[in-house]
Amino acid sequence: MPLIAFILLFLAIAAAPAPTNAQTLSEPQKKEIETLIGAYLRAHPEVILESVRAMQEREQAMQLQRQRDGLVSRRGEIENDPASPVVGNPQGDITVVEFFDYRCGYCKAVLPTMLRLLKDDPKIRYVMKDLPILSPESRIAAKLTLAVWKSEPKRYLDLHSRLMEARGDLTETRIYDIAKAVGVDVVRAKREMNTAEIEEMLMANMNLAQALGISGTPGFVIGNHLVPGAIDYDALKELVSQARRGL
Repeated sequence: MPLIAFILLFLAIAAAPAPTNAQTLSEPQKKEIETLIGAYLRAHPEVILESVRAMQEREQAMQLQRQRDGLVSRRGEIENDPASPVVGNPQGDITVVEFFDYRCGYCKAVLPTMLRLLKDDPKIRYVMKDLPILSPESRIAAKLTLAVWKSEPKRYLDLHSRLMEARGDLTETRIYDIAKAVGVDVVRAKREMNTAEIEEMLMANMNLAQALGISGTPGFVIGNHLVPGAIDYDALKELVSQARRGL
């Protein structure tokens, strides 16, 4: 029997519960086999590398399956949560969902692409889910914009765009200044942004992102596809096209 096959057989036997009346290996025998295993692995380190690769592939496959299961089981929360801002065409035939953070450089970079897509394709619903994970200021901006969505929804996209377009340090003062500049009633928004309802909205987004395996921003859900990271215009169009075909 080749040594590697013998080793695998030994490991399988060692891992299995032995019958109470079975003869077990003595300690010297175990030590001898352990020595053989160590010598073999030192002579053939590629075995370890292959095992690591196989384990990574299994973990990736499991993660992908969890994401697919989450997209199916939580479709309503993803696309039709009444608390989430919706721009574009509210009755559109395809929904594009983005998890974002106002301090995320990649989210800022992808905004013009997303706005272009909305202009070119009037049948898209764009669902926006705040995932403020990068800084306390991210959370302030998220709470403020959600409050504006509740009380002054027509100003929401303008405020969102201006915050995303802001370069440099996005301080709390600057966030409120940008809101004032687009005509937001900041006094009212400050009062509403610190309610339990806004906190619950952010917590729901956080829990949903975790369930889908989204750990960073941006993260897109388009039909049956979950896409982490920034995405270019052609890729977005192709994913929308696939979603329309049910792929």
